[in-house]
Amino acid sequence: MRIHSCKESDEAMSQLSNFPMSQTTHQRSFHLAHWLIGALAHWSHDDRGQDLVEWTVGLPVFLILCAGIVFYAWMWWNQVAAAAAVHDGTYLAAMRGGDPGAGYARTQRLLRSAVGGFANSYSISIDADAGRRSVSGSVRNNRLFSLPYLGALPLNIQAQSFQRLEQFYGGPPAGWW
Repeated sequence: MRIHSCKESDEAMSQLSNFPMSQTTHQRSFHLAHWLIGALAHWSHDDRGQDLVEWTVGLPVFLILCAGIVFYAWMWWNQVAAAAAVHDGTYLAAMRGGDPGAGYARTQRLLRSAVGGFANSYSISIDADAGRRSVSGSVRNNRLFSLPYLGALPLNIQAQSFQRLEQFYGGPPAGWW
């Protein structure tokens, strides 16, 4: 296999640009192919575009990884905010003698301050049970996010809390034994 030098490919290129009109088509195609092979051989040993190719391949992978981290952090923050809000709202309802309205308002306010307008998609339930002298609360969000190329991703957030009424009773409630 013959190795072409840069000088030979430069000569071939100058010959290509100065074609005499009397050359045959076969000779012209030979000179063009010779020049093209020399240019490709020179380009294959050139490292100037390597960084661009690496960035082109690596950047989408890096961005997908970052988007996954952000999505997971958003889900974690929603779960923590929902758990804290339902616990605090249920505790307030238990302190006020089983008032679910106060607990509901507190839970809604805490969710809104933690996740903003996204709190409207949560379903909040706070119920007082007079027989057990307790308050239970739950927060749920079953929402789908539609992302390009990935489709619908579920965001299932659920949190529950159970609190006793904040009053002292001598003995268990009626019907527990």
